[in-house]
Amino acid sequence: MSYSIEDIERMVEIKDTIKELVEEALQILDRKSISYSRAESYWYPHILMELDSDHQWLGGSMCTMQDTIDEMSEDEEFDEEDED
Repeated sequence: MSYSIEDIERMVEIKDTIKELVEEALQILDRKSISYSRAESYWYPHILMELDSDHQWLGGSMCTMQDTIDEMSEDEEFDEEDED
């Protein structure tokens, strides 16, 4: 399957938007609350680790959203070579 540059750029925008929204959600919580502590320990890092490897945790995902974007880009580059 070939992907357009627009498709790839949109995926990057979606990934970045998810990061921004997760950050915003964490900031809504009171830093002194148990909810904040739990969020910071569980769902916050889990979501970020699924998006890409640009995070502070040792863990990671077997396939991040960025990996998928990279694969889409490789498919696009391969298709461009076929056109030459």
